[in-house]
Parts: sequence; C-alpha cells; structure tokens
Amino acid sequence: MLSWFRVFVSVLAVGAGVLADTVASPRLVQIDLFATDARGRTVADLKAGDFELREDGVRQPIEAARFVAPPAPADDDGRAFALFLDEYHVGAANTARVRDALTRFVDQELGPRDLVAVMKPLDSLFAIHLTRDRDGVRQAIASFAGRKGDLEPRNSYERNYIAGTPARIETARNQVAWSAINALAAHLGAAGDRRKTLIVVSEGIGATDRRRGQEYLATRDVVLRSANRANVAIYTVDPRPAPGDDADAAATRSLAADTNGEASAADLDGALHRAAADASGYYLVAYRTARPDDGRFHDVQVRTIRRGIQLRARKGFVAASPDDAFRAALLAKLAEPPHQAPPEPPLHASPLIRPWFGLSRGDAGRTRVTFVWEPAAIVPGDRTRKPPPARLVLTATSVDGSVRYQGTVMPTGPAAMDEPPVAPARAVFDVEPGRLRLQMSIQDVTAQVLDQDVRELSIRDLKGDVALGTLEILRARNAREFRTLDADAAVPVASREFSRTERLLIRFPAYGPSGADLSVSARLLSRMGQAMRDLPVAEKTPANERAIDLPLAGLAAGEYMIEVTATSGARNAKDRITFRVTS
Repeated sequence: MLSWFRVFVSVLAVGAGVLADTVASPRLVQIDLFATDARGRTVADLKAGDFELREDGVRQPIEAARFVAPPAPADDDGRAFALFLDEYHVGAANTARVRDALTRFVDQELGPRDLVAVMKPLDSLFAIHLTRDRDGVRQAIASFAGRKGDLEPRNSYERNYIAGTPARIETARNQVAWSAINALAAHLGAAGDRRKTLIVVSEGIGATDRRRGQEYLATRDVVLRSANRANVAIYTVDPRPAPGDDADAAATRSLAADTNGEASAADLDGALHRAAADASGYYLVAYRTARPDDGRFHDVQVRTIRRGIQLRARKGFVAASPDDAFRAALLAKLAEPPHQAPPEPPLHASPLIRPWFGLSRGDAGRTRVTFVWEPAAIVPGDRTRKPPPARLVLTATSVDGSVRYQGTVMPTGPAAMDEPPVAPARAVFDVEPGRLRLQMSIQDVTAQVLDQDVRELSIRDLKGDVALGTLEILRARNAREFRTLDADAAVPVASREFSRTERLLIRFPAYGPSGADLSVSARLLSRMGQAMRDLPVAEKTPANERAIDLPLAGLAAGEYMIEVTATSGARNAKDRITFRVTS
C-alpha cells in the first residue's frame, strides 16, 4: 500500500506528462462550456463567431469552437470518468445508498467505450487506471464501506500513520482524501484534451494543517489547480438524505463551481445522470494565450452574442509553472530514442562549491544572468575532502535544449582580488524568462573532474513597472580594495560570511516606469526581521544602478538582513539579502 504523501509526490511526475503541449508559446487553451436555450435544451449549432472570450479582462481572438457530441457506440474515443468513494467522510448508514446508485450509474449511464476509474482513500497510486472492465468497477463499488466517525484502524498503515487523538486522526483523514482526489485529477489529465469527469462522493472534507515541511501536500486549492490544468470537471455528491450546511460540506461543494461541474445532494441518481449528460454534449472553445509559464490561474470569461442562450463555462485555466514546463520538456526528451536524446544527468548540488546567481534586465526583453562561485569552506577534520576546486566549466541550457552559455569560470573571493585569474571569474549571459538548466563540471588545478553540479534555475521576468534585480555583495578588506569596488570589473562574491574588519558594497539595479519617479530605500534588519537603522542608498551609473556602503566594524557578531524597497506611485518591489558577521 502506498501512503498518501507518497501518492501525492509520485503523481507530480505522472501529471507532468500532460504538460508537454503547454511549453510552446503562444499555447493553445481550450475552455469547456455548455449552451442551453430558454427551455434548458442543449444548443449544438454555435460557431466560433457566436462567442466572445476575454482572458484576465482582455478580449482574445477565438481560434475554434467545437461541439463535442455524445460518442457513438462504436467510437473508440469514449468519455472519461473517475469515482472517488470517500469512505472516511461517508457515514455507514449511507453505504448501501451509495453502492446502489453507483452500480446503476455503471449499468445505465456508461457506454461500452467509456473509461472509468474507481478509487478509495487508501488505494495505491498504481491502482488508478482507466478501464472498460465493468465487472472490476462493480466489484470496487461493492467493497465501499462508509466509516465516518469510526476511528478504529483497519490495517497496519492506519495503525502506524493515522493514529493519535480523534482530532489528529480526522486531520490525517482529511489529508488522505485531498491527496487521493488530487491524484485522480492529475491521472485524468492523461486522457486527452477533452472534458473529463471526476465524481466525488463525500459528506464533506475538512481543511488540512499547513505545517513547515508539508507545503507539498495536497489541499483544496491544489486540487482545483490540478483539475483546471487537466480540464477535469468535479461533481460532488453528498449521499445524506438531509445534507448539512457545515463548513466542510460547503468547501467540498465549492469544488464543483470552480471546475465547471455541479454539486448535488440527496438525489444520487439525478446527480450521477447529470454528470454523465454533461460529458455527452459540450463545447470546446479554443484560443491561444501569450501568458508565460507562471503557474498562475488566469480568469477567462466567455459570452455569446446570440440572444436567448445561457452559457455555463469553466472560469479559467492554470498555466504551467516554470518547473512544470521544464519537467515536461525533460520527460519528452527522455521518451525519444537514445540516439536522439541521451539521458540528462540527475540534479545534484555539489558540496565542493558555493555558487551565486544574480538577475537583472537584459537586452530585447530578456533577463541577464550573472554567475559566480567560490570553493566551499573546508570542514576541520574532514579527511574525505577532495583536492580544492580551482575552476569549473559552466553549461547553461534553456528548456528547448539550446545552449545559452558555455565556458570556464574561475572562483571569486579574496583569492581573486590578490591574483587576477587568467579566465573570467564570472559568467554573464541573457536568456528568456522561464526555466534554465545549469551543469557545472568542477575541476582541480590539473583539470581533473572532481564533481558535477547540476541544478535548475527559475529565471524571473523583470519587465514590470517596478522591479528589483538581485542584490550582489562586493567585499573589501582594506581601503585600497574598497576603492576598486566601483569599477565595472569588480566581481561579486558568493560568500555570505564576513569579518568585522571588512567593508561591503551592496549593488543592485532598480527599475521604474519610464518618465516616473522611483524611490529606493534600504534598512538594516536583525536576524528576526526587526528594523535596526536606515541605510543610505546612492545612485550609480547607469541611472538604474544603486549601491549601499556598509562598514561592518560597528556590528556585533551575528546574522543580519538588508531589506531594499523600490516605490513608484502605488507600486513597489522588495528584496532581502542575509549575511553573517564573525568576530
């Protein structure tokens, strides 16, 4: 049996496969909707010109509008359904009603080519599969048994992981349910671009605790994102003869409104019939979005110019995040024949180096990346330490596989100031916002490879009205060194630990609207974020460059933060950097 947190983590890889067609820009977005006349009858003859669509309030040209009719009996491309039978949140008294209604749904509503999956809270991820095996589906339904309020463990997993006080058990059950629903929604995403139907049979699922280290676990909002990303409509069915109005039931019912489904109670047969009917006659309205892979929900409104017709449409779509886009591109490469795409090395953060990446505005709307690195500090008594790294070869690759930078980079830090390197001590290159893969071959003085560092970097878009580039730190051990820090050739350091005898110069770019005033301020904060004093910010050349001169002699040993704020009118941007002062 696979535990609920393993289910959720594993399903990320499964769900990423359906995102491969979202990487290109502009990407095709399809919004599913229903059109009915004044008598509630389906209208099936609307064309693209009969619709008007707006994304985040901006009108978009419609590329196509297709009516998806009920599949013919011989059609290989049937409908896709998933049933989540929430044993943890259905009372035992309603078990028979649920079994009977779902069995009738399978016998009377499903066609021979329709696909269906059944899942209960503790079912393994590997048990989720869409099937046309009606006997197997009926057996899964027959094994359903409501356990709401019954906290007695039934197996070793529940004894080991869902135990404690009643409140702790209920919280764990809520998490199991949300994670299972999310797994189903992500799995349905692989069933093509059509509308998919997820039926949730539950009397109401409570909220989950959001503790540190558990941010990856599924919540109601995560379920909504997965469903809207995969074009899944959620239908919630409360089997109680007289459903309550409690907060848990209301939160569960709201899944339907936010995914273009429907919430029902008491009338189980009617609810299941409507779910099947909705999957049999709807429109897919397609347009192309220029939105970046930002992982955000984008509001979409659709109306018809034909009179007397009512529309019920999905509220929007969730764009792929930079992580999703990169993962999808990577999976697509791995799926190609070996001679076309050799496997990428796995992600690995080398303990031999301390890297730093800075972002600023580049040319032609791109983002400029600056990279420097230092050898990691030697741990006293560590006899496994390899020879110290002397240089590395950096290769930066974008999502489409094109190499954006490749070259040798020498270390920065005090040694670089004492003895200028023969190769550059920093790498600077421009890339489009999105995901960037960085591979570093770390070498010693004899060019022998000591280790490989492979990581992914999310490149921000700095084209907003008010934006801050990454704060970079330059260090000086004496007055002579400090006088050289203003030069363009001065290289920032990756280290964030300094002695009280040093003096720092913190540089950063600040961008504001063209022709508008931009105010930039800075504060020194304690480790706990308490303000200690304001820091003067000097303008440099070019005009968008700022600098902070910070001698460390007056600071006690400990951790500190610098907070920078850029303001123009009602808009602002903030950034922080943390550092440590030693004796």
